[in-house]
Amino acid sequence: MSLPKPKEPKVVWQAMKFAKSIGRHALDHAAPDTIGCIGGSPGLIRRISGNRHGAISVVTALCLVMLLGFVGLAVDLGRMFVVRNELQSAVDACALAAAMELNGQNDAPLRAQLTGQFLAAQNLSNFQSVATILTADKITFSSAVNGPFVAAGSISGASARFVRCAENQSGIATYFLSAVGISKLPLQAQAVAGVQPSQSVCSIPMALCASANPSAATGNFGYAVGDRATLGSTGNNGFFTWANVLGSTTETGLDPYVAAFSSSGSCGALTINGRCIGIKTGVITALDDAWNSRFGLYKSGGSALTPITAAPDLTGYGYRGTEIPAGGAYSNYVGQRVPNRDPYQSRLAGYGDPGNVNRTYGASFRRLLVMPVVDCASGACGNAARPIVGWACVLMLSPKSSNENAEVEFISRADDPAAPCRASGIAGGTNATGPLVATLLQ
Repeated sequence: MSLPKPKEPKVVWQAMKFAKSIGRHALDHAAPDTIGCIGGSPGLIRRISGNRHGAISVVTALCLVMLLGFVGLAVDLGRMFVVRNELQSAVDACALAAAMELNGQNDAPLRAQLTGQFLAAQNLSNFQSVATILTADKITFSSAVNGPFVAAGSISGASARFVRCAENQSGIATYFLSAVGISKLPLQAQAVAGVQPSQSVCSIPMALCASANPSAATGNFGYAVGDRATLGSTGNNGFFTWANVLGSTTETGLDPYVAAFSSSGSCGALTINGRCIGIKTGVITALDDAWNSRFGLYKSGGSALTPITAAPDLTGYGYRGTEIPAGGAYSNYVGQRVPNRDPYQSRLAGYGDPGNVNRTYGASFRRLLVMPVVDCASGACGNAARPIVGWACVLMLSPKSSNENAEVEFISRADDPAAPCRASGIAGGTNATGPLVATLLQ
């Protein structure tokens, strides 16, 4: 049977011809039960394909199916895009937090793993409906940025320089694509992080004067590893000063300094050498409470600081005089005191020691600090400021009292890749010399 020459426009004739071919193809290749579903008779398709109105109906139906398919595809792929971004945020947070813990200590990989898992769980996924739970095998470590990556228990703290957090989800259900047999879509997100020198950091409001120890290694600002510096000394050889690390003039009042000590520091401090920072010399008793809180000691009855508002270090064990081991306190601190979560071993008049405070509330990098080193003999910045010559990694040795100064121990330059100190801040370029900060690398 041939169709009569149409009077309709050419496009309608082509549509009818296309519909007829589709109908015959469907009839020739359809299963018997499928044909029965279409009106129960094979002749129905032939009747539709031979009828102009029926052909237009078939074309319209096909277009609607295609349109709905594209809408479904857009909805499902859009949903997958949102969920993947949520997963990426979770693994980014995991990697950055874990990298902060990789400071060469023996327990660094395990500590990094637990920190990464905790931070990942704070990020919700699947349209903010469930926490992102990363199992231990999803957080791995390496000595090189490109791997190979291994589990926390398979690498030493000294070798763990990079961390990778990854999450694979194969069971994300689809809404519309299931109609064409795609009921689930796999999603994958991963992030690799390490540490790099910074261009700006969060720093406690203190500065260390460059020293002149003849046994100091070149570039260590005149300090040998294990050298002590004392807060409140009036000499130029390693005395501590309270500093406005954000600018060249001293802040009015002490509140900003107290807040910096009880939190993560004054953030946004530029690390470039030669920058002038304001100086407050001498001992400021109002800041004692904030300093001592990092040892887990809190003023009895007179201070608003608590372990919640001012977290202590992982250990409060202090080092003073004969209590300082030969060669320095740092190795004893990381080898014995931190793993045991030892509290401060003495009583300090006017301060209380909440039970198990270091074990319950302890946090990393409360006593391992980065701080600017300044040239105290320079007058280039005027009388109330000094120029930065670099940044040091130090360990807080002892609490501060009315008759005892606070002391710190010099460990290394803060930009040394092997330095145990970490800071919060913004990574710099290849020539940056600031303290090491966590940054995403992949």
